[in-house]
Amino acid sequence: MALNKTATQILSGATVAANSSSSASTGVDLSQAVDFGIGYQMTFHASATKGARVELFADPEGASVSFTVGTYADPCDSGDVDVDAGHQVQGFVQMQRAAKFVKAKVRNLDTGQSITGASLWAIVQTP
Repeated sequence: MALNKTATQILSGATVAANSSSSASTGVDLSQAVDFGIGYQMTFHASATKGARVELFADPEGASVSFTVGTYADPCDSGDVDVDAGHQVQGFVQMQRAAKFVKAKVRNLDTGQSITGASLWAIVQTP
């Protein structure tokens, strides 16, 4: 059985204010996924002292890839990104794939500095 991996950009070049979250990414359909992760790239301000968190949110009804992430929605999974003040960082976070439809956000954990150029890619492996 051959497996396919597809990378799709779901958030592009967002600025994330201090102590806040980006807007929600475009939705990702995991109904056929056998594995799933999120690639990230972002730049920390030179004075940043805290990192970021990639948060994953699921459609609780499993009804639509275009669901809305509510203001008080709890993430179903997350991965931390270590601060590297003044530098662009990139990496990959392995995520759970139990939900049918998901969206992601970047949460800035720094209370004084913005993150710039925050981009996310959904990497979905299917049969």
